[in-house]
Order: sequence, then C-alpha cells, then structure tokens
Amino acid sequence: YRMAGTYLNGETVDGMGGGVCQVSTTLYGAVLRAELEITERSGHSMTVSYVDPAEDAAISDGYKDLKFKNNTNAPIYVEGYTSGGSITFTIYGEEYRPANRTVEYVSKTLSTTTATTKFEVNASAGLGVSKKSSGHDGKKAELWKIIYEDGKEVERIKVNSTSYITSPNIYTVGTYSSNAEASAMVKNAVSSNDLATIKSAVSAAKALEAAPPAAPAE
Repeated sequence: YRMAGTYLNGETVDGMGGGVCQVSTTLYGAVLRAELEITERSGHSMTVSYVDPAEDAAISDGYKDLKFKNNTNAPIYVEGYTSGGSITFTIYGEEYRPANRTVEYVSKTLSTTTATTKFEVNASAGLGVSKKSSGHDGKKAELWKIIYEDGKEVERIKVNSTSYITSPNIYTVGTYSSNAEASAMVKNAVSSNDLATIKSAVSAAKALEAAPPAAPAE
C-alpha cells in the first residue's frame, strides 16, 4: 500500500492504503449488476466523488468490509484488472436471467446538509490564508434497484439506506507579523468567519506590512 487520501474524524488526511475503497466500490457495482447476494456493505463516513450517494462500499480493517456470496446454482469467476489508472471488475457465470429482463440502479438523495466553513488561527505563520481540508455536505440517500421486463418497469427494490456526515471546509489563517497593526487586522477579520473578509484583511495587512515606516515628526 501507499499513502493517499483517507477519511479520519471528518477530515481528509493521508493514510496508508488510502483510496483502496475505490476498488471495493467498483467491485460492489459489479456484484450488484450480477445480482449476487450482498451479505455485508458499509458506506463511507462522508460522500465520495467517484460514485453517487449510496453506491459506494467502504472498507476499513476490522471495521468495515464488503462481502457477498454466490447465490446462483453454478460457479462464478471474478476478474479484476487495472489499466490506464482505471480498475475494472467482470463477473463470469451461468446466465440464469431471462433475456427480456434488465436492471438499473438509481441513487436517491433524501436530504442534504450544506458544509460549513471553519477557520484555524496559526499565530506563528506569516500573514495568509490557505485551505487545509475540503468540506463535505451531509446527505441521507438510498440506492434503488429497478427491474424491467421488455423495457417496462415491473419492480423497485430498496438496496440500502446510507447516511453521510457533514464536515466543514477548514482554512488556516496565519496572523504573525512584525507589524502589530497588520497582525491585529487579520486576527479581527477571523472573527467574521467570512472567507472574503479574511482574504481582504490579509491583502490590506500585507500592504501595511510592506509600507515604509512613517518619517519621525520634527
């Protein structure tokens, strides 16, 4: 495994094996379309960008796993391979479903909670504002299996219900300056909890910091 982005306590951080859930999620999609029996599946704590809500399958050692079983009357063969930065799973087996029957999976979002913004002050860092972590909207979602016969819908089955937590956009604001007035300007702006206001204050503070000192009065 290598270091990559992973979710921890509502933030995206680098962790060993980060991103491996894209493998389990891809396999989950293949298993659903093969209509094998899912015995264990968990969603991520926060939404992911590569599939719609409730279509993901998270794995975490000793905590979350993806499990399924062959519920057909014949052996199956699961093939997985990577090419050009993409991963593909194909499930081979004996086709037992009628030729006029097809399935579709649809994600349905029930509610959304918009991500907030949080600012963390770093008093030892120079004047500036930088994004530490991207936020995630909280969602409640369902995945539905729609069955068609001869192109007409005949049944809808709820596959899962998944809830995702809300996490804030986190920015780090550096407030250190040898110019006390410039430093105070940025510190005061942080209390507004508004990114545009803070950025404007940082620009003004940097200009003040760079300005030549006033000539002493005679």
